Amino acid sequence: MSNQTTKKSLSNIVYEDLKAKILNNNLLPGNKLIEIDIAKDLNVSRTPVREALSKLSKENLVESHPRKSYIVSKFSLKDARELYDVRAALEPLAVKEICEEGITKRTEDLELIALEMQSNLKQKNITSIKTNVIDWNLKLIELTKNKFLREIMSLINSKLYRFTSFIVNDEENLFEICSSIKIIFDNIKAQDCEKAYNSSLKYVSSIYPMLEKKSNYKMFKNY
Repeated sequence: MSNQTTKKSLSNIVYEDLKAKILNNNLLPGNKLIEIDIAKDLNVSRTPVREALSKLSKENLVESHPRKSYIVSKFSLKDARELYDVRAALEPLAVKEICEEGITKRTEDLELIALEMQSNLKQKNITSIKTNVIDWNLKLIELTKNKFLREIMSLINSKLYRFTSFIVNDEENLFEICSSIKIIFDNIKAQDCEKAYNSSLKYVSSIYPMLEKKSNYKMFKNY
């Protein structure tokens, strides 16, 4: 392996590590990202750290400041509210489209996710339930045949990931989300498209208020 390839691999390792911490709110909005500390923590030189931070900056996950310093990008409740408004307008359309097809070989993964989610709920396997919720969101996007709807939903989903991660850390919210998803799935399976659309709209519209119910939601408020 060449030195250039090694540097690229190290940069990817740093990038993936930092991105996961940011998206899962292990690193919070406004947190400083100090190259030498990151390099020491991951046992790499500062060069791959610098490259990783530059890549994250292009994705708007970190903000660059004078003297090449970085912080985790700030985002606001206003951002969340507007993003969820857009999601509420779009996701029910995807659900209705899938409902018209019903559960077929192409869409059977929705049933697998829904069944696994219910099994994990009975076992109170919180980590796996969180994964199920994310998988459900991604599968809806993947199954949407309208390519423009799929592209926009993918963009919205990526921008909402940090908010979603924050919301589902609350078990009450997580169980409420799972209950809503079950209703949506049951309507899709029954091919009751009006109910599927309305239950999806009700579900997505309920998510933003969950954010404001969290006692520490104000960490986003001033951004």
